[in-house]
Amino acid sequence: MEQPRPLLVIIGAGSMGLALARRLGSPHHVLIGDHSPASLSAAESSLRSAGHLITAKNIDVSSGASVASFAQTTAELGEIKTVILTAGVSSAANNAQLIYAINLIGTALVLDSFLPLMPRGSSLTIIASVAGHLLPRDPDLENYLATAPATSLVKRREIQLDADPSNAYSVSKLGCIVRAKYKAVEWGRKGVRINTVSPGAIETPMLGQVLQSEQGPFAQSMIDNTPLGRTGTPDEIAGVVAFLVGPEAGFIAGSDLIVDGAALMAHRWSATVAESKAEVLGSDEHKG
Repeated sequence: MEQPRPLLVIIGAGSMGLALARRLGSPHHVLIGDHSPASLSAAESSLRSAGHLITAKNIDVSSGASVASFAQTTAELGEIKTVILTAGVSSAANNAQLIYAINLIGTALVLDSFLPLMPRGSSLTIIASVAGHLLPRDPDLENYLATAPATSLVKRREIQLDADPSNAYSVSKLGCIVRAKYKAVEWGRKGVRINTVSPGAIETPMLGQVLQSEQGPFAQSMIDNTPLGRTGTPDEIAGVVAFLVGPEAGFIAGSDLIVDGAALMAHRWSATVAESKAEVLGSDEHKG
């Protein structure tokens, strides 16, 4: 009799979720979830035709009942090895309330529903964003985002449901990062590793939507100033996650891995770099 396969749970059936399923799926039973029936059906068909053992189920991460139902399906399928949360919406959604509901509250609901089901030796990884690192440090806000109950997360003055979508996106992704770090302490003691990955500009349909939105000029400037001179790919993010959930990363917990071609550092140090260049050029002219 064939032994049950360990369960790989991927929430989000977009290009990132598909890349992760293809990279990690082979030894697993893959449970993939998405809110879009079309995306879910396409992902299921693609993965099944590639030979993966796949179960697909609808999930709306902004709904506690939907997340709980999805988690119950997980419990019925077998023992969890890995959970990866990729579901999210970008600033191009142009709706701060939707951004907070999916990115911020959704992350909290997934953590609340899944972590009690996870055995020692398993891991949970959240795809966040470098946008979560663009805000000025605010320890009080970070503490609130990390610890407030899911039902209370948007009940704070900094979290305005009619806010600029770009700011809402950054706050929501900061929430993903700090909440994972907070939960990593409690669940690390139970042998479960929680981490986040913060991609920069990755070649996905979502990036295309952002570039066509009001936030497009800023996103394009980040791409143009990326020191490695290009955007990333979903397969590169999948490679990072594959390492992070594997045995080689067994001592990594409560960490956020930034994968952006040094774009964030270029943004953060742009003024200093410009001053250094000016000093060098001035020195060269003086020597001449």
